[in-house]
Amino acid sequence: MIMPIGTHKLLQRMAVRVICAFAVIMTWTGSSLAQPSAAEPSLTQRATDHALLVEQYRESISNIQSQYGPYDERLLPPLENLTRALLEAGNQEEALTALEQQLQIYRVNDGLYTTRQIPIIKSRLDIYAASGEWSRLSDTLGYLAWVYQRDTSMPVDQQLKGLKELGDWHLTALAHDSRDREAFHLLQLDEVDEKAAELAEQHYGSDSEALLPFLYDQALTNTYISLAIMLTSETSQNLMRQIDGIRSSPTLGPTPGLYTPGRLSLSDIETMYGSRVNTVIERSFKKQMAVSLKHLERIKDIQEQNENAEGEGLALMGLGDAILMRQQYEKQPGNYARARRGTSNPGPAMSHYRDALEAFRRAGISEQTLAAYTRCPVLLPISEFHTSIEEAMPNCSQPGEGGIVDLGDYDLQSMLIPNLLNSHDASSTPMTATIQFDIRTNGQINGIDITSIEPDNTANRVQIRRLSELLQFRPAMQEGRALRTEHAQLVVRMPAASSEESSEED
Repeated sequence: MIMPIGTHKLLQRMAVRVICAFAVIMTWTGSSLAQPSAAEPSLTQRATDHALLVEQYRESISNIQSQYGPYDERLLPPLENLTRALLEAGNQEEALTALEQQLQIYRVNDGLYTTRQIPIIKSRLDIYAASGEWSRLSDTLGYLAWVYQRDTSMPVDQQLKGLKELGDWHLTALAHDSRDREAFHLLQLDEVDEKAAELAEQHYGSDSEALLPFLYDQALTNTYISLAIMLTSETSQNLMRQIDGIRSSPTLGPTPGLYTPGRLSLSDIETMYGSRVNTVIERSFKKQMAVSLKHLERIKDIQEQNENAEGEGLALMGLGDAILMRQQYEKQPGNYARARRGTSNPGPAMSHYRDALEAFRRAGISEQTLAAYTRCPVLLPISEFHTSIEEAMPNCSQPGEGGIVDLGDYDLQSMLIPNLLNSHDASSTPMTATIQFDIRTNGQINGIDITSIEPDNTANRVQIRRLSELLQFRPAMQEGRALRTEHAQLVVRMPAASSEESSEED
């Protein structure tokens, strides 16, 4: 999830398009960086050959159509070749037309929801993502979900892999799509995870360890939904309306997040939800966190049944993390100069952490390994399911006395931290910042010192400082006690502030 599936492939495809576009530009201008060798065709010759090849494919398609009709399967090979050639030239719209023709052939010959069309649908997703057409991508994801649900002839392991890829696409879209579609992607992700877990249980058995990653995906998605309900405004409103049937007054606009200053007054919100407004959002938040905890509890039970003490310890750590987030993301009552949340200590989460350490000891994990595992804070939520303590080892340098505790680097956009951006539409420009801060025993951070940032402007610095209200860590521990960590350092990557925000701030 740190780098959603398909991202590397998209970058490769984009690189191919850049190279091809450069070749075309060089052909138009008649310029050249170097004279081609006798053994290599010139850029002009390659462009000409490519154009001839495309024309040959089109002529072949036309001949087959005139002989056998527009839906004959003999059209598929030349259409596939034409699509590939068009994509290599960066001609995405015509490639999409060729892909749509292939889809029509499959639908006419095999039915609307045949699995043979899945590779074609995935190619469309690649094109939409590369070109930033997230609304068209969202529509295509909806159709792909129908294919997986309607075609029962696909082998279970192949269907599970496909559902995982479908969920990863929703995660990718969450990190890039507009704010008003966040609730859609979260709820679709929840539906996909639930379907995958049901299939996995039928296939592997209800007490199989092979089921655990699917249960963890469910728990993680419910955590994302919980945080979006608690921390965002418009997405929170959409989620509560669709999950709990809570509706707001159409005259007052979106529900304000608990940490969104200056939106609506308490009296405005009470008009929408009644005098007990302070419990409405928190109740919905806790309800989703309870679902997440239910899945994590089941993971722990399965590990116990399989007598996997190490796995049981990891499950207990996950339960402690979920309880800590449930506690620390609740709004702290009182009037403060800035947003406050949670309590001053980790509370009941520590009992789960201590139980986890005991389970690790039963599994024969050495004290040295346990010390290394608990010596550094861990950014929550953890987006991957781990099967061993070595896999779960935190990415940080050994803290020296008075030195900086380096926690590594994170792509915060792909971690889906809600309310991270100020605007509804993220800038396409990446931002990288190195920040230093202290982490209290409750896992919240104390202030942010920006040591480097690129691009460096006021809007980006404001966006980085907002992290102090959003980030939550599992605190470092020693002998079952939470520790304060001073001089922690983190490299974060996220979208830069939009140009409109930059101009307003500057």
